[in-house]
Order: sequence, then C-alpha cells, then structure tokens
Amino acid sequence: MLRRKSGLANYTSIIATIATAVLAITALITVYITISAWREEQEANRPYFTFKESPKVVINRSPEFEIKFTNVGEHPAVNLWSKSIVFSSTLNSKPVATDEDALVNDIPKNASATLLIGLDALEKQTKLGNVSPHFIVIVLRYEDPIIDKKFEQTLYIKWNGIKDGEVLLTNHAEEEEKQTIINYFIQNNISF
Repeated sequence: MLRRKSGLANYTSIIATIATAVLAITALITVYITISAWREEQEANRPYFTFKESPKVVINRSPEFEIKFTNVGEHPAVNLWSKSIVFSSTLNSKPVATDEDALVNDIPKNASATLLIGLDALEKQTKLGNVSPHFIVIVLRYEDPIIDKKFEQTLYIKWNGIKDGEVLLTNHAEEEEKQTIINYFIQNNISF
C-alpha cells in the first residue's frame, strides 16, 4: 500500500513539475510578445516629417525654395540635419544650389521647421521671366531621443520653373524621375 502511494506521489510530482515548466515557458513567450509589441509601437510612434503645406518657390531678389516640414510622429525629433541639392531637370549641368542646415532645437509632435534654399544662380533667368524645371532633392537625418534611434528620409521634388513670369507648381518627382536622379548623382559623384 505504501509503495502505491509513493508511486502516485512520484507521478503527481512529475505532473506538477511539467505543468510548472509549461507555465514558465508560456510566461516567457507572453513577455517576449509583449516586449515585441511595445518595440513595434515605439517604432510606429517615431518622428516622421511631411509637408502640411506644399513646398513653393518665392521670388525676392532671387528665387528661394521654401519648405515647411512638420513632425507628424508622436515622438520629438532631435538633431535635424538636412542637405539639399537643386539641379536642372535636363540633368546636363552641375547643381545650381547645394545647402546644408542643422537645427539644434527639438521638434515635437505637430511642430514645423522651415527650410529656405537660395537659388541665386537662377536670378538672371528669373528676371527674364523664364526658368526651366528643376529637381530638388532633400535628405533629412534626425534622431528619436525616446527609442535612441536615427532615421533618414529622402524627398524628391520637381519644381516646374517659371514661364512668362509666372511661378509654376512644385510637386513630388515621379518614380522613373527618381531613378534618373539617382543615376545623375552616381555620374556626378554626388553623395549625402
């Protein structure tokens, strides 16, 4: 009789040990899934810049390309750096403007930063009333201080120029234009 109870106790002990191990593994899986979901949520809340207003060219003494970037992410962006290159859409000449900027202030959610790119090389053409179309490529680099990660965005924009004194629209470059622009950068040893 004692042997039977002892054997039953061993089986009960084995079953309890297995159940405990299964619960421990389940708890580890739950923790892993929770941490993964939290990381994905943090990544989804990262800073991200977009235009609330369309980029435009304003004419002062010479044309200036004006872009207002707005952080539409949940997290602030810090150490925003940008490099802009403006060049003819014919792709047969060197860039007419290259500019680098850095902002030291944080850019919280829904805050904007304005970037002005001087197009002094186009002043003479502007006075004559006709400027051919140009591409503007802007690279943004910034950090998310909450998840301590760096991000980069590249914007490909096409300004349709000036015709008969009228400043034409600015819009996003098309997919085939993007590849042409990348080839132009390679051929002219332009890097960011």
